Amino acid sequence: MNLLMITGDRSLASGLKGALYSTLEELHTHFDRIDVICPRGSSSRYDMSVFGNVYIHPSPWPIVAQPLWIMREGARLMRVHRPSVVTVHEYAPFYNGIGARMLMRNFSIPYVMEIMHIPGHPRAAGIRERFYRWLTSAYIARDVRFARAIRVINTTQTPEFLAAAGVPRNKMVHIPAFYIDLATFKPVPTEKKYDIAFVARLTENKGVGIFLDVVEWTGLVGVCVGDGPLLSSARAESKRRGLKIHFPGFARDAQEVAQYINESRIMLMSSLNEGGPRVVLEAMACGVPVVATPVGIVADVLPPECIEDWNAGDIADKIKNILGDSMLYERLRAHGIMTAARFERADAIRVYAEKLKEIANG
Repeated sequence: MNLLMITGDRSLASGLKGALYSTLEELHTHFDRIDVICPRGSSSRYDMSVFGNVYIHPSPWPIVAQPLWIMREGARLMRVHRPSVVTVHEYAPFYNGIGARMLMRNFSIPYVMEIMHIPGHPRAAGIRERFYRWLTSAYIARDVRFARAIRVINTTQTPEFLAAAGVPRNKMVHIPAFYIDLATFKPVPTEKKYDIAFVARLTENKGVGIFLDVVEWTGLVGVCVGDGPLLSSARAESKRRGLKIHFPGFARDAQEVAQYINESRIMLMSSLNEGGPRVVLEAMACGVPVVATPVGIVADVLPPECIEDWNAGDIADKIKNILGDSMLYERLRAHGIMTAARFERADAIRVYAEKLKEIANG
């Protein structure tokens, strides 16, 4: 059985071993062939493959032309390789969905619309996210009507938003997208160099400003792992305030991410909106307690004493309370390890592959 994936992820096309690479590393064993249509990345290569049977097809065109690339390249792949099912990673401004619908007019192949993240929900980082949230609410029911199923990756936040926007609940299928390699993300006895870890691509919705405030108000030592458009300004602001934060930039692979997490006493995830994020489970698997804002999967996996709204002062108090209470700290460590075990990569991706095959077979 062959699979066609239409995604907005640029990491593979940029030669990075990010979340999609990690997923495909296991998913490729469940299909004869996987083709991935994606936007162009920083690499200039347009003929790429990984794992022997996964083929990457980055667009040579700007992102506004992505629907045309999906239609053109997708039609070629449909004719030559005949995929049994198609997945479409959809989000505003809906380049992937528009391209998929144009493509599917000529091919009667079932497709799954995968809605990982609602930009701006529950909180928007700026005008653009507020617009995308409104656009999603206004358009999404029409966008998904021809999909065989709509994949959601958390149990409450995304389904409630979609239902309010008119998406039928009976088309929604909850399939987590958090695949944890427990051989990599596990407790490792090591020196705790940092008090607070922050691991994210540094964009507006990740709440890096909250992280800076928490480090300042607690006086603790932080590590900020990740790259992105706000990295330079975060470094400059940290220096201006005299904060004790290490900025190593982009982690080269999962092993390095796990190393930084294990070298930390607690993880802070302060995003304004998310579908997940995966890093919450990665920290839990390492036995590092997490304090997080109420987004995405957080309510599904964290106890109430680890969840806090977007007030940096309240978050700082919660972190100091957890670090200062050894019994609470150990209870949260144990809870995290046990919960993360449910998302072991091989089992979780096997379930995902089986669901796709069920959908392909009607």
